[in-house]
Amino acid sequence: MIPCPTCGAGLRFEIESQQMACDYCHNRFDPKQITDNSTRDDAKTQPYFDSFVYSCPSCGAELVTTDKNDAIGFCQYCGGASMIFDKIRKEWKPDTVVPFKITKEQCRELYKKQVRKNPFIGGKYRNPDAEGFRGIYMPYWNYRAKVNGPFSIRGVSPREHYKGNTYHIYHYDIRSNTDYALDGFSHDASATFDDDLSESLAPFKPEGAVEFAPAYLSGFYAETGNVDPHEYDNEIKKEIMTDAETVYTKSPAIDMTLRKNKLTMSSAKNKIPAEISSVSRTMNPVWFMSNRNGDSITYAAVNGQTGKVSADLPLSPLRILIAALGISAIVFGLIFAAMTVLPSIKANMTLALCALLALTGMYFMQRSFNFTVDKNLTVIGEAKGSAIQRSLHKIATIVAFISIIMIASDGSYDGDMRFFGIAGLVGSLFFILLANFSQYATSSKIKKMKVDNVSQLRQRVTQEAKWFLNRVIWLKVVMLVSIALSALIVYIDPAYNIISYAACVVLALELFGLALYHIAFQTKVAKRPLPQFKKKGARYDSN
Repeated sequence: MIPCPTCGAGLRFEIESQQMACDYCHNRFDPKQITDNSTRDDAKTQPYFDSFVYSCPSCGAELVTTDKNDAIGFCQYCGGASMIFDKIRKEWKPDTVVPFKITKEQCRELYKKQVRKNPFIGGKYRNPDAEGFRGIYMPYWNYRAKVNGPFSIRGVSPREHYKGNTYHIYHYDIRSNTDYALDGFSHDASATFDDDLSESLAPFKPEGAVEFAPAYLSGFYAETGNVDPHEYDNEIKKEIMTDAETVYTKSPAIDMTLRKNKLTMSSAKNKIPAEISSVSRTMNPVWFMSNRNGDSITYAAVNGQTGKVSADLPLSPLRILIAALGISAIVFGLIFAAMTVLPSIKANMTLALCALLALTGMYFMQRSFNFTVDKNLTVIGEAKGSAIQRSLHKIATIVAFISIIMIASDGSYDGDMRFFGIAGLVGSLFFILLANFSQYATSSKIKKMKVDNVSQLRQRVTQEAKWFLNRVIWLKVVMLVSIALSALIVYIDPAYNIISYAACVVLALELFGLALYHIAFQTKVAKRPLPQFKKKGARYDSN
């Protein structure tokens, strides 16, 4: 506890005023002018401060606070029933701290705004109690880099030249000297805080950092840093190289050279003298919430400075099922209405519409799968023009739907309407098939991925993605065969409607089965296994 200089009551850091506030005498003080909870007279000059350490008996996670009277009700990392007081420990003071700018209520509203973007998220996650969020200062390493000396950027010319039997591609080296510093690189210094969460919350604005004072921790908790700063050397050097290339290529002289010669930069061949010059430690604010469900847990984190949200949000199978049934009822209602208005629409035309819906459903579910995997792994990379492809796919689906109606509404085989309908249907279905195969080709890259020496998140998502692909490949093959047979039935135009209606039911069941697999995958990816940090084989409590 940090005592009030006026009345001796405990002070807390007030986010709105960015000052230390006393709830008893209502005075406010500058956090930098308040001494910490040490009894030493020279506490402000010491490189460490007194902290009270609370440990989780289930997973071994540790949180520290400056208030010895604090009581932590549950573990934020594994959802255990309690954190127990462990010991008093002297913590080394970080160089800087970024104070909380986002209040708990603002944090809750930002989270709810994020959740509202997806109507299929379960009710448990849609309206959380604000008290479920806990303010925690997370330790980060800040890196400063210098780029000094001669450098060269490799450019590749698109010009082609044939001389005899020789094919020429011209390469250029753009050389110069440089001397400048780069700042703003950071990585979390806690092994407890998952790297995927810390990366998704980035960036924290370094201009908001102030000189560290223990008073900023009052009313909050803090994580202890236990990751060596050199652990991220390779990642930081890659970031430095990328930023340095950006700086160089945007400089007027180099940009003009690249444009004039129509050169494409080849990053793998660039030689830039970049290196890490210094490392400092800071504490960044994070609002953190966990939801435990049996042997799994989900996390929600909000950047306490910028308000950026990152959350594990499992989908609700019930919500998806209700939506699917609702959409199906609307679609088949429209088909039934069309059959009533246009008596020429036969059962085989209804089957054509069902086959179209099945093919379209396969496309959007596969695209959703690819997006989920790429969001977590960033290794697939959607093809250029994917946004255009999605728009064209929607247009092709509408054209196919209208074409089926045109074919059905004209009983004459020689009618112009039927001819244009068949032409539009063939062209649109051909594009839809290509779009589907494009999505399958993209997801096939996952099967070649290795899970060695990667983060736990990447391992989990990769394993679940491979499990999904191995399970659904047979169902997708069956669905494509069913769609092909449906097209044959539509072409033959059987006399018995029962065949077409039975085929419609089969397609609907297959699409429903594929949707169940997708829901299972999305749910598994959104949930994490219960952590165990220092205590291996610890028994988890029942809460």
